[in-house]
Amino acid sequence: MLGQRQTRGRMGASPGGLVLMPSDVIRFGDDFELDRRAYELRRSGRSLKLARIPMEMLLLLVQRKGQLVTREEIIDQIWGKDVFLDTDSSINAAIRKIRQVLQDDPGDPLFVQTVTGKGYRFVAPTVEVQGPSAEQGGSTAKPAGASWGWLGWSAALAAVLVVILAGGEYFLQFRARSDSASGPRRVMMAVLPFANLSNDPQQEYFSEGLTEEIITDLGELNPERLGVVARTSAAAYRSTNKTITQIGHELGVDYILEGSVRREGATARISAQLIRVKDQVHLWAHNYDRETGGLLALQNELGRAIAQQVQVKLTPLYGVRSANKYTPNPDAYELYLKGRFYVRQRTFAEIDRSTEYFEQSIAKDPGFALAYAGLADSYLANAIRSPQDFDPKAKAAATRALELDEDLAEAHAALGAEKADFEYDWPGAEREFKRAIELDPNYAEAHFRYAWSYLTPLGKSDEAIAEMKKALQLDPFSPMFNTVFGCTYLYARKYDQSQEQFKKAVEFNPDFFVTYAHFAMLYVQLGQYDNAITELTKARLLSHLDQTIKAAAPEEVALRQALATEGARGFWQQIQSSKEKSLYLGEFDVPQVYARLGEKEKALEGLERNYEERRALGTLLNIDPAFDSLRSDQRFADMVRRMGLTPNAKGE
Repeated sequence: MLGQRQTRGRMGASPGGLVLMPSDVIRFGDDFELDRRAYELRRSGRSLKLARIPMEMLLLLVQRKGQLVTREEIIDQIWGKDVFLDTDSSINAAIRKIRQVLQDDPGDPLFVQTVTGKGYRFVAPTVEVQGPSAEQGGSTAKPAGASWGWLGWSAALAAVLVVILAGGEYFLQFRARSDSASGPRRVMMAVLPFANLSNDPQQEYFSEGLTEEIITDLGELNPERLGVVARTSAAAYRSTNKTITQIGHELGVDYILEGSVRREGATARISAQLIRVKDQVHLWAHNYDRETGGLLALQNELGRAIAQQVQVKLTPLYGVRSANKYTPNPDAYELYLKGRFYVRQRTFAEIDRSTEYFEQSIAKDPGFALAYAGLADSYLANAIRSPQDFDPKAKAAATRALELDEDLAEAHAALGAEKADFEYDWPGAEREFKRAIELDPNYAEAHFRYAWSYLTPLGKSDEAIAEMKKALQLDPFSPMFNTVFGCTYLYARKYDQSQEQFKKAVEFNPDFFVTYAHFAMLYVQLGQYDNAITELTKARLLSHLDQTIKAAAPEEVALRQALATEGARGFWQQIQSSKEKSLYLGEFDVPQVYARLGEKEKALEGLERNYEERRALGTLLNIDPAFDSLRSDQRFADMVRRMGLTPNAKGE
């Protein structure tokens, strides 16, 4: 499997092709042990996680302790001279991971010293120990992939695609499109929804879950060179009649993977094919029939089979998620897939159902980190109803997920959102978001949450816009991403761009009522109240709330009459009346309405309640144009200070 593949370096017969060292265990520092035979790094007897490339690099540096190991030597020994990809980023990432696990300061290193422009040197004294360490009692490391579960299916397909994309023809095209100044551009791929051929609609969660996990695994392979479109945008092409060329053009991708799943009892047939967009050439296709309880066992088989087919060596990619991060319990994983299926839906009833599935998954396997991450996401989705009830639960679930798997990007992103939205812990939120993006740069939700929950409230509008663009490159059709991008421009006071983005969001997802509600906010800021009323009415008609839908037409009449007779003030008075009649959709918060009406005391009281209750979007007060009239009030400034937001009159 990918995590255990042999390289074409020239250093011998140990894992990854490194020369065998004269002793089994090398000790350094106060409590570190590097066990060559077990292929393991330990601290005080506890095994530390280190992926294959960083592990091989650490073995090489320790073997050459005290000597300079150049970057050229590292490339030659670990990957071979004929490697196709630019390995600089892979070396940097591996050194960074080594330092993280050793807790080594690059500015004052105890272990790995950087020789600028040359390479690296291992500077700590070492002690060689023959035989297994006393702490380990002679035990050997568990082979990667020994703990199986459903998720390895996606890892297997991901491994297959890595080898295909590593083919010589692909890299010739890759190089031909390179820019000498900026390096090769990132190749984009889309995984279309795997068709459910089981004649059972209840199996839809299974095909969707498989699709999503393949996307996730592909996204983690080499994020700097391979981008993968998120599930939300790819899902727009379920049962489409569009050609591969059309889909590729609309998504902006170079390759498309499509497939199907037919599940009958304990067996499943999965078919997949990889297509190059520019000429619709089918680069690879295959069918696989397996028992549903043991599909992960295919990982090695598929990697070898496809490698033999294309006759190329595997390239230095990040490697798919290690199998020990996933449950060996098929029932727990299926419950997790159902949870993911429902958490993506738009009603609170469906989100509640997702919570139940995640909890059932955890009950089946309490060590399943992904289920805790999914549970955190379901609580965050519910937090708009009651932050006090759901945000602490989201924090507990995300924290537990990271205790089980500290490298889980989903959990870091969820924890970052909770720290920003509920705790107002801005440094902590920033750390979590950056860690999530570092772990998985192709995780669109991490870029989105970083932009919306952290950068936007702090008035870092240019950075927020850049992160939103990254999120939309990975998930271009997401209704929420497109809508929030319009809001990002709005709070940056870039009103023309905001209007353009809202129009694009409506074009992509004309049935998403949230877009129209926020579009109305822009028109209000521009003083175009007639247009605002039109957008509000559309939002209400599409809201899926019976009472709001029935009242949409009469409320539109009332708003237009109020606007005609009393102008903007009449509009805001009618909006307040709509809220009192429970027709409020969330487009205007209570303090916003009072601030627009010039009722400063009530506006400040409302903001104080939002602060105490940690209401949704409460962190935007310092950049929201609705509150410009309050910025000179000391009480407003005090609230900004208590929330840790930088005082900024214009929100720029």
